Amino acid sequence: MDIGRFAILVALVAAVISFLGYYMAARDENESGKRKGSKGPGFFLDLGRLGYYAMTAALVVAGIYLYYLILNNQFQFKYVYQYTSKDLSFGLLLSTFWAGQEGSFLFWAILIAVSGFIFMKKAGVFEVKSMVFLNIVMGFFLVLLIKASPFALLGGFPPDGSGLNPLLQNFWMIIHPPILFIGYAAITFPFILAMAALWNKDYDGWLEKSLPWTVFSSLTLGAGIIIGAFWAYETLGWGGYWGWDPVENSSLIPWLTILALLHGLLVQRRTKALRKTNFVLAILSFVLVLYATFLTRSGVLEDFSVHSFQDLGLISYLLIFMLVVLGLGVALFVARSKDIPVQAVNLSNLNRENGLMGSLIVFSASAFLTFLGTSSPIITGFFGSPSQVATSFYDKVNLPVGILMALLLGIAPLLLWVEKDMKSLPRKLMVPIILAALATLVTMMFGTLEISEILFLLAGYFAFCTNTIVLIKNWKVNWRNIAGPLSHFGVGIVLVSIIIAGNFAADERVILELGQPLEVLGQKLTYQGIQARPDGKDVLKIQVEGAGESYTATPRLYLTKNSESMREPFVKPGIITDTYISPLERRAGGGHDHGSDQHLTLTKGESKVMDGYMVTFLRYHMTPHDDGASFQVGAVIKMEKDGAVYTATPLMIMEQSGGRRSQPAIINLKSEPKKTIHVSLLNVQADQKKVELSFAGLGENAPAPVQTEQLVVEFSKKPFMSLLWLGTVLLCIGTIIAFTQRIKTTA
Repeated sequence: MDIGRFAILVALVAAVISFLGYYMAARDENESGKRKGSKGPGFFLDLGRLGYYAMTAALVVAGIYLYYLILNNQFQFKYVYQYTSKDLSFGLLLSTFWAGQEGSFLFWAILIAVSGFIFMKKAGVFEVKSMVFLNIVMGFFLVLLIKASPFALLGGFPPDGSGLNPLLQNFWMIIHPPILFIGYAAITFPFILAMAALWNKDYDGWLEKSLPWTVFSSLTLGAGIIIGAFWAYETLGWGGYWGWDPVENSSLIPWLTILALLHGLLVQRRTKALRKTNFVLAILSFVLVLYATFLTRSGVLEDFSVHSFQDLGLISYLLIFMLVVLGLGVALFVARSKDIPVQAVNLSNLNRENGLMGSLIVFSASAFLTFLGTSSPIITGFFGSPSQVATSFYDKVNLPVGILMALLLGIAPLLLWVEKDMKSLPRKLMVPIILAALATLVTMMFGTLEISEILFLLAGYFAFCTNTIVLIKNWKVNWRNIAGPLSHFGVGIVLVSIIIAGNFAADERVILELGQPLEVLGQKLTYQGIQARPDGKDVLKIQVEGAGESYTATPRLYLTKNSESMREPFVKPGIITDTYISPLERRAGGGHDHGSDQHLTLTKGESKVMDGYMVTFLRYHMTPHDDGASFQVGAVIKMEKDGAVYTATPLMIMEQSGGRRSQPAIINLKSEPKKTIHVSLLNVQADQKKVELSFAGLGENAPAPVQTEQLVVEFSKKPFMSLLWLGTVLLCIGTIIAFTQRIKTTA
């Protein structure tokens, strides 16, 4: 047995010992949290602590050993072979620790264990019972690590590894997953504190201990989501930053519930209300993290998300883990429910308590609606064939929620905890309302918006204006009081930017011929050819001129060693507008020009009518991340008309030179034998489960051959993207200030 597997077994034994020690110590405690008998620490408490120290040390040893294997190219280990290779940079080698399921489980377990060590020093009377539940959590993680071990052997010694998935070979891979996992680990502690408080019947004492962990988890999980969105925007080339992918949503949902918990705890601290609600949210947030893990790692979303992992036979383990935690939480809450004091919230008063209460409801509503959409493949699977909701579902259900959130952000900062003379409130609201209305009118001059979008924009401007005023006022009094207003100011910027960026962006798909300038969106583009690079990631050179600037854009379009086509956009950030150039296809000659064809973009399972044909995108071939193989670029479509059904699978051919061309599927019509339809696959947007198809006419309109080298690009102007990212940064800074203040308060 190698060091790694031995360390995991030692950690599991130590976790069991720690659990027994803490459980026996808990039996010796009275309801106030003080030990009976001896004033000093008892034998069982010492045993529990010693076991936990041993478990943490063993996990750290396992982590160090895995890094040793990775950095020393020990390809006889399956995990090292699957995710590393000799050509990876040092930074990317470090990131392979959490690139796959086995390593990320170990990384997550280490984070919880180390965080638990910190927690023990600050937990006070909540230590004993909290650590009972923490050891249960750690026990499940260690069982998972035995089932899906990062130290499994291949049975041979390959000369090199398969390498990291090309989509993950990015700087953000070093930062994004660790921050998310830190957030996941932090959410564990409000949960175990809530469970300990219910066990102790101490329904208020846990609040101050939980607040720092709640703020910290909201910060890290939110920052991880934001970084992931920026990564998608900057690197993946589909032009967006959030695609409502089920796995993306699975991180968003617990973030929303932990934000709801944060606002609920603030109400409870001030007024003693929402005790039951906060217990439910603390338990539910951790359960939702486990649910996110189940969705991502059980394989249930393999056909619905590009981010899902391959099933390693963990589905039953993850399901049991989640159900046990949920069952313990529900059982303890129900057992104590009648004893929890209820302080009614006076909804007739307009005060800050009700403002925070409204925020809690809004966050919870968004989490619930997003949960329903994300879980649709599982829910529909009970009644037939699994299917998912369209991405538009999330936009539609969250838009009214967003409007309510913005209104609360605009009103709540002007309210007081204790209701006083409210005659001054209309006067306080007048200035931000007028400014928001003027800003909305000015914005509408630049494009057409739907009524719902106008309301969203107006509410967003209102939140922005109100929090600007409050931020300035608080800064003048004491800069330490700006945490809330600064975060809400950032959210206001984000809300406004979402509407402007989503509705006022301009994009045009063009074909650039080598050396021939082309006018696009007020600028002149000239394709200058390929610049070869030693790493094989060849650069496409496009000269951009006009609008007072001249520069060379350098997007990338290349083949990986697994023959997977990769594209990296070129983004030129601007204060107001970003220039975004996404390469789609390079035609080296001998391909076909699809510029005059009819184009259709379909989401998996979606149907659209084109020239009397009902066209349905049935499925596409997608290999999971874990096996290190490339994605098969192909789409299976069905065309129906007048009772005739045709199935076709257009493909995309990758050239060793880095170019690519479509190989059309030719459909011979039964009703008209001399006529054919040429269906070509132009683009695969795996993040949105979409494909773009072109349909060359019927027989006489076959696609024309390309004589000279061409480059197909999507050239876009995206307004307010820099401001959107600025808003997210301000949100995080405000949360950091709040976290540091909370740490000082509880120190």
